[in-house]
Amino acid sequence: MNIFLVPYTWQRHLQVALITGAAGLLAWWFVMSWFTLIGPFWSLEWDGALYLATSSGMIGGAATLAEGSLRRRALPSRLALTLTAAGISFGVGFLGYWLWTFALGPALFGAVPDSTDSALVSLRYRLGGFVIAGLGSALGPLVTRKFKGGVTQLLSGAAAGLFGGAVWHLCNFTIYYDLYLASALGAFTWGFGYGVLAWGIPDELYAGWLRVLSPSRYGLRIPVDAMDRSPKERFVGHFPRGLDLWLNANGQVMELHLSVAVDGEQRYKARGLTLQPTVVRRFLERIDLRYDPRRPAPLETRLSSGDRVVLGQGDEATTLEFIMLPREER
Repeated sequence: MNIFLVPYTWQRHLQVALITGAAGLLAWWFVMSWFTLIGPFWSLEWDGALYLATSSGMIGGAATLAEGSLRRRALPSRLALTLTAAGISFGVGFLGYWLWTFALGPALFGAVPDSTDSALVSLRYRLGGFVIAGLGSALGPLVTRKFKGGVTQLLSGAAAGLFGGAVWHLCNFTIYYDLYLASALGAFTWGFGYGVLAWGIPDELYAGWLRVLSPSRYGLRIPVDAMDRSPKERFVGHFPRGLDLWLNANGQVMELHLSVAVDGEQRYKARGLTLQPTVVRRFLERIDLRYDPRRPAPLETRLSSGDRVVLGQGDEATTLEFIMLPREER
């Protein structure tokens, strides 16, 4: 994962999900390859436990590795956290399978003579194993994150395990009637669902920038955020001193024309500071921010990545664009 290769669009929230989904598939491939090339050294009743535990460990480790890559942690720390998360997730998935098989499952549904038989693919007796293993895939990364976002992470893991088990069951009995393909799709759904629910790339990895788009001007761009992430306001105009983005008087830019501010919660706002036309344009919206002397404060509006601000009007107007870029651009 490289934050420079992830544009600030809604699709960024699928990036980690694709990684964790691929980790689920990799876990399935590893278990199947072991069966095919080496052969199991365990008895038949261990198949389900190893499949769920391996999937849980791979998904938990991949989620931690992806976050470490996005946040540019040092490689030794990144690997240590990944192995720790994978080990915890594997252990919880393995123990959870046996806890459900021998304790919780029989208590809820009654004793089943062949409950340890891997050929028993009824969702009634296997769903709990998927859910507990899903919790395990969330618990490993949660420990490495020092339990930040605990409830969301755990609920996401349990829901992802539930989705994976449901897809596994549907492929067994409804769609393909193929246990091998069902295991692959179940593992992928589990990993992808966990990534979507718990691992959207946060806005804190990006920062707002203001750049000049008019072809008649130099394509300058400036960051809006402060280095220490404190609230900040950037001013645009052609006053001789003290402006963050200085533009000469050509193109209808006034001495103090516009400001773009960011608060402590990383919300961006544009404020019109002149009587001259100042318009924010976005899809199906046009917001006039020119200063109204009858109001006690300038007009302002929230900014989103891709919004354009037009200073002035006509062919000589100057156009600025607000964009979100990786914070490391600075």
